[in-house]
Amino acid sequence: MSSYPFNTSFTKQFRQEQAVTFRTEEKNYEQIVISAFSPVNDAEINKLGSALNEKLFDNGIIDRLLTKLTEKDSQDAHRLLAFIQNTKQEFQSHASAEPFTAHYYKHLLELLGSFLDLVNEYDNNGQELLLGNLNACYFDEISFAVNQSVDSEEVATMHRIIEDYLFQIGEFYQYFHMLLQKESEQDNNKSRVQVISHIAYYLDTLITCTEKMIMNMEGTLDMLMEWQSSLQHREAQSLFN
Repeated sequence: MSSYPFNTSFTKQFRQEQAVTFRTEEKNYEQIVISAFSPVNDAEINKLGSALNEKLFDNGIIDRLLTKLTEKDSQDAHRLLAFIQNTKQEFQSHASAEPFTAHYYKHLLELLGSFLDLVNEYDNNGQELLLGNLNACYFDEISFAVNQSVDSEEVATMHRIIEDYLFQIGEFYQYFHMLLQKESEQDNNKSRVQVISHIAYYLDTLITCTEKMIMNMEGTLDMLMEWQSSLQHREAQSLFN
């Protein structure tokens, strides 16, 4: 039985190429544009947009960082700055009134001056810089992503800046502990001039305030690390997708 294959030129006349299209409706939710392939109401779009917004832009981390920095960390830093200023004034008064211990007070005043400069620098160039970068990513509680171009390397840079300030403040913190220990030892040596009543209280309070600031900075570093890890994960997904 012979075979009679189809003539391709004959069959082509029955073939028509049609472009397959789907009707979509674009819906906006803040900075996200959602293409809907079937009718959806605004409540559904808002729910989906909110979930995507949180997932894509780390709004929760940014919000927690901003709240922490503005409602706690900045206030603690300003309280520490005020206490350092008050302590300097107190020590200056004692140095003028007690010439035999003036040299010791002079050393403490120089130390407090350096520490005051460092805390001021952190408040202006560390904490405020971080706040500025966060505010560039966050507009208010409803609308995020004024500028969402931040990447993991930028967050890593912010982390390194805060970490460097933490190390320097930690050095002063350890030295304050050493001075307080010497004050305690001096109290047992009755042959030495006693300035414990003037110094120990201020050193102990200064240590407490500085420790609170260190804990705040460590918390900030943990949150920055969380943010950086989230960005790195998304960047890796974008690279391989």
